[in-house]
Amino acid sequence: MRCPAARPGTQSGTDSGMSLVELIITVSILGVVMLAVTSVLLSSSRSEARTMRRAEIQASSRQALALMTTELRQAGADPASPALGFAGLVDGGADRIRVRADLNGDRAIQTTEPSEDVTYRFNDTTRVITRDPGTGPAPILAHVTAMQLTYFDAANQPLGPLPLSVANAARVTSMGLTITCERRDSRAITLATRISLRNR
Repeated sequence: MRCPAARPGTQSGTDSGMSLVELIITVSILGVVMLAVTSVLLSSSRSEARTMRRAEIQASSRQALALMTTELRQAGADPASPALGFAGLVDGGADRIRVRADLNGDRAIQTTEPSEDVTYRFNDTTRVITRDPGTGPAPILAHVTAMQLTYFDAANQPLGPLPLSVANAARVTSMGLTITCERRDSRAITLATRISLRNR
């Protein structure tokens, strides 16, 4: 038995298609899914960027701290015979320090690298720690929010007030150094160390 032919302009029961309402619903669902995926990707990207910035600032902070520790520890080195007799700790403040050392024993304080007269200073306006080897300051660490130096005598008693007087500077046998760095949208990093002067 033959099925009656569909009239022109009408759909047969076997034809498939989407109504306007179904199309709108489908597009809406796809939009919500795309929005969710985009949000996850952006969040992941921001988190990765923050992690990278934190790793960078942590590495640069450790590098700067290692350099400062090495040079401060050598303050007062005077291998010449007879001794040259200079002050190893020239200036001791809360956010600055100047040290000298006759590293090569030539009875002269050199300002050519490796310098034997070095000043470290924190500028809270530019948020930078600079190193001045006697030829002018150069930045060694940025994004610094605080640098704190403390000074101790042989009995491990803190010395003050700061900046130290000449008499108190001569009594310093060790110092504490704390540096805090913070970059945009990343957590602050604080590094602290205690530096014993080898030549006291």
